[in-house]
Amino acid sequence: MKRKILLYIFIAFVAVFLFCGLQVFKTEPTKPASASLVVETPKVEEYKPEKILFIGDMMFDRGVEAQMEKNTSFSYPMEIIKSFLKGFDFVVGNLEGPMNENPKVFPDSSMTFSFDKKSVESLKEGNFSLVSLANNHTLNMDREGLEETKSILTENSISFVGDPIECDSDYIYQKEGITYYGINVTYPSNCSNKEIASQIEDIRFYNPETYLIVLIHWGVEYEPANSKGQEDLAHAMIDAGANLIIGGHPHVVQNIEQYNGKLIFYSLGNFIFDQYFSPETQEGLGLGLETYKDKKVFTLYPIENNVSYQPELMDEAKRIDFLNLLAEKSSEELKESIKSGKIEIKN
Repeated sequence: MKRKILLYIFIAFVAVFLFCGLQVFKTEPTKPASASLVVETPKVEEYKPEKILFIGDMMFDRGVEAQMEKNTSFSYPMEIIKSFLKGFDFVVGNLEGPMNENPKVFPDSSMTFSFDKKSVESLKEGNFSLVSLANNHTLNMDREGLEETKSILTENSISFVGDPIECDSDYIYQKEGITYYGINVTYPSNCSNKEIASQIEDIRFYNPETYLIVLIHWGVEYEPANSKGQEDLAHAMIDAGANLIIGGHPHVVQNIEQYNGKLIFYSLGNFIFDQYFSPETQEGLGLGLETYKDKKVFTLYPIENNVSYQPELMDEAKRIDFLNLLAEKSSEELKESIKSGKIEIKN
């Protein structure tokens, strides 16, 4: 009998213990000391991709420098368009020449450039994050001038990519899952198509998930459409692993091609330059890029370089005419998208 009583007491004790334990597990969890430590995963519909903008060639010597000095402002070229540029998270352009502490003075007709280091104020005012140095003018003050340019850019928190001679994949810039590769092929013997394709294959091998953008200086100046040589190289680069090709050097906007589901912008034309001898050299194209999980969205922003040396967005009538002309010389499957000013490419 005594054993039975002890057994009942033991069973009752276990039951009470289990009941209390369950109540402990049902209590509300303790909140963290600071709400800032809580990181919430954004909903898909709330996701906002980084907005990137690409623009064309920029030159801050000759007539442009004269206007900056006349208006006593080295950020003068950006005054009209700066609010537009500041609407982007990352702005990329081609810096068509070296920046120097003690710039050399050349005749107005000179094809050799040396920008006053104060012209970096234009890049800062224009919200520039990255510039390509892979072109035929960044060596105008030799290697010493190029290294000085890199120092000035670095001091002002502006990154750079590419080299005027080398095509090595060491000259890349990477950010937010995107790789930028800058190359210059305006010299006859610095980089062969085979070498460039090989470098792109290497970048792709070591970065299989990256979105690879090639910023290339190439083509024939003032021609409205690409050459056969450009096309051959563009296709080879895409076959090697490039996702997007953006060109410069012709000083006019050239056609857009779609090849194997990838886009080739053969030339974005001038952004800041003193070439006012034709309507075409006074036009440029800004290219917006937004990356989503299932697609890339490209937005076209026609730009005009007015005679005050200050680029600005075209008004609606000019914009429509510009996009219609651009559509007519571009890939057939892109015509309607170009006319609308927006191209979508599925991932």
